[in-house]
Amino acid sequence: MGKPSFTPEDLSELIGVVYDSAFEEVQWKTLLTKLRAMFPGVGALAWGYDGDTMLPEYVNAGQTPIFPSPFEFNMKNNFGETIAEVVKRTPNGFVVRTKRFFPEAQLLNSRCYTDFLKPSGYRNSLHLKVDHNGEKGAFLGFPLPADPKREAEVHDPLFKVLKLLAPHAVRASQLARALALAKRATEAFSGFFDGIILPMLVTDVKGKYLFGNTAGRQILSRGDPFKVARDGALTLSNTYDTADLYHKISQTSRDLVQSGLKVHTHESPLMLAISPFRPSMRDASAIDRHLLDEEQMFAIFVGQSVHDAVNTALLEDVFDLSAREAQVCKSLLLGQSVATIAETAQRSPKTVRNQIQMIYEKVGVSSNAELLDRLSVFRTVGTMFESSPENRLMETMTASKTVH
Repeated sequence: MGKPSFTPEDLSELIGVVYDSAFEEVQWKTLLTKLRAMFPGVGALAWGYDGDTMLPEYVNAGQTPIFPSPFEFNMKNNFGETIAEVVKRTPNGFVVRTKRFFPEAQLLNSRCYTDFLKPSGYRNSLHLKVDHNGEKGAFLGFPLPADPKREAEVHDPLFKVLKLLAPHAVRASQLARALALAKRATEAFSGFFDGIILPMLVTDVKGKYLFGNTAGRQILSRGDPFKVARDGALTLSNTYDTADLYHKISQTSRDLVQSGLKVHTHESPLMLAISPFRPSMRDASAIDRHLLDEEQMFAIFVGQSVHDAVNTALLEDVFDLSAREAQVCKSLLLGQSVATIAETAQRSPKTVRNQIQMIYEKVGVSSNAELLDRLSVFRTVGTMFESSPENRLMETMTASKTVH
């Protein structure tokens, strides 16, 4: 057959298949089928693990199904590591070559080889780790032909292709999960998810950002105070606030009750409400169910305290207001008249009235009274926690520091 070779156009198309396949109903089926066709004689499957146990395969590309019983996850290599330890410490996007981890004599005596690989015409294998969550993870596995000549022909080309696809597979997996979770959350809450006026961001128990509603994604794109770090963690502009946020998430995880946090921005402070969040996983993909079935998620709602000045950036993000419209809206909420707003902004009263009308249309109201009522929900986040014993203690401590 000879070594497989591919043009840049072939590889570009294959990267597109990665993203398409991550979003299909049977995740990775198309990609695995495509790779098996590109590398004749190679097997292809998606499989996972949970702690020291291999899970049944999620999907394969036509070869004999694999069952977890032959896989000896407690088998050790020459370095004293078990298979379970190797797969758990393997980072996302890493391509593993089994012959680098286990001596041939050990492989040939394993049940994995005698019960599955040998009868199917395979020997060694390559594995691309696409995701992990705590003690659980998922791989795309590619058993290689037992014939030494054919293995030599396909091994390096397949390894190079998998290395090329690895970052895209990891990214596509994360995107697919975030969108799937958001979609299921929307369905579970009957339009509540994006219909809610408050910005909402959802994380796991370690603070990793998973998804957000429309307003949440908008406030995240602003970069103040929320950002997503390179490792996917949700962070705040102030490192101490970030540490406090993670502490609050941990506290909410332990007590299963809401907690709150006040953070400062370049404009005026925001109040965060952290609540347990769990959409239905009934219709999740097999990989998502294994990775996230026991995962705790937390919704972070963004609002303000009744004691703080209106945050115009929050108004911009939630209602898609321009900076000028947000400033006019803030002035209205402070009870200023059209004449006062016009004088302060050095604009004509007619221009201000036109801006007010645009604000009404964007917010979905027809009067100042309705506008005030609509925006009062921002203050609910603050009032949840301002009367709490913990907050009163913090106020007392702050006051005592000020006196001295």
